[in-house]
Amino acid sequence: MNFKQIPKVELHCHLEACFRPETVMEIGRTLGLSVPQDLVTFRNEWLLSKPLESLDVALAHFVDIQKIWCSEEVIERMTFEACEYSVEQGIRIMEFRYAPDFIAADKPHLDFEKIHAAVLRGVNRGAHPDLAVGLIGIVQKTLPLDAAGKTIEFMIENADTFVGLDFADQDTMPLATYAPLVEKARKAGLQLTTHAGEVPGPGSSREVSDAIEVLNAERIGHGIHIINDIPVMDLCKEKNVTLEICPTSNWLTGAVSTTANHPIKRLMNYGVPVTINSDDPSLFGIDLCHEYEILHREHGFTEKDFHACNQRAANASFIDAAEKSRVWHNA
Repeated sequence: MNFKQIPKVELHCHLEACFRPETVMEIGRTLGLSVPQDLVTFRNEWLLSKPLESLDVALAHFVDIQKIWCSEEVIERMTFEACEYSVEQGIRIMEFRYAPDFIAADKPHLDFEKIHAAVLRGVNRGAHPDLAVGLIGIVQKTLPLDAAGKTIEFMIENADTFVGLDFADQDTMPLATYAPLVEKARKAGLQLTTHAGEVPGPGSSREVSDAIEVLNAERIGHGIHIINDIPVMDLCKEKNVTLEICPTSNWLTGAVSTTANHPIKRLMNYGVPVTINSDDPSLFGIDLCHEYEILHREHGFTEKDFHACNQRAANASFIDAAEKSRVWHNA
């Protein structure tokens, strides 16, 4: 099976972790960072290619990448290259998500407006007749409420160039705290996905049910640990809430013991809406086709299964229907 030739939809890809290693090495050198200048050492020292102790350890590795997103020129270039990557992977509908606070941290010369304008220039440079791109703004749940509110307000003010918002990182306050802000964003035309159900533990499936019942989330980032909670799986089916599943990511962050033990096929067979995504492809040293190869080899996914997941993803994409139909004739 030629995985690149399969028309794909990706709903869960962090823009900051979708990069060309050569570009990071080049920019790191100009910044005076100790970035390895050969690909083997770079992969061993900067990328996450082996399982880590926890999700927290994985998040810590973003610190190095954060430094690379250092200027408007670099942001535009790396966004453009991410769009080129999408076309090369056979992706027709791509939703990139990024965190303005994350990129702007410790960079007084960059504010949200400059960052977003540079991202948009990169998307425009990367425009392709077979690619539709949407942007999701990430709200870090580790932010104080007033800072999170300012981030969401920025997304609302730019609702014509964002398609949705996402909550990521560890919970620091009840989800209900964000409900008024989410409702305001939804009135502005933004839809909601949120990271939940990713980390193993007794409260994991509750994260998913709260996201659906408290914030009315249309999609869930990961959500795999609802697998043993029949009521929550039924809730996802009833509400048609789509899971954005990232197999290799879940293995590397310790969410599953091996990719072969991943519950994606069991969730799909139960009727939970599932989609295939890469999460942080370049940081993990993978690409979306790598995820397809794993699912084909270890879970017996057929071309029909891939088509079903992609059609589901196209239907669940937050991108405008007219724009989707330009590149996805079944949308």
